[in-house]
Amino acid sequence: MAFSPAANHAEALAGYPSALAAEPIEPGRRQPDTLLAAEEETAIQTWLASIGENDTSMIVEVIERCRHDDGARAYYLGRAKAIADDDRRCCSQCGNLRGGVCVVARPGGRVSAIVGYRPASPDMPQRCAGYAPNANDTNQRTGREHWPGLIQKGGE
Repeated sequence: MAFSPAANHAEALAGYPSALAAEPIEPGRRQPDTLLAAEEETAIQTWLASIGENDTSMIVEVIERCRHDDGARAYYLGRAKAIADDDRRCCSQCGNLRGGVCVVARPGGRVSAIVGYRPASPDMPQRCAGYAPNANDTNQRTGREHWPGLIQKGGE
């Protein structure tokens, strides 16, 4: 319900005594035209998890903003889409990372690095010919299958 002239919270509730609640809309905030779909909520939660957000109260706050603020919804869905469209993987998602060490790293190998190489940022997305999906990756293609033109040596 919108009021013109503007009404404060008490006036709004007084005008609708059977209302269970009233929530003011912040200036400049636009109410979405549709409900937040389940797949949109899942995409936003997936994005939040991908950036390391695991604080339940923060996740609830973001979802609530997306339900009531069109601008927030557009922003978070945009971030979620960017992650969904990103084909890169992290070393932490790779079955070849064991005990923090890349077990296929060798000078001149698929992962050309020193033996015992430890990635400085194992959670940084990248493309790697040595990538081997762990059991949690929904896409079980190897690095060579994901990115066939990534490394080309000689006739390989």
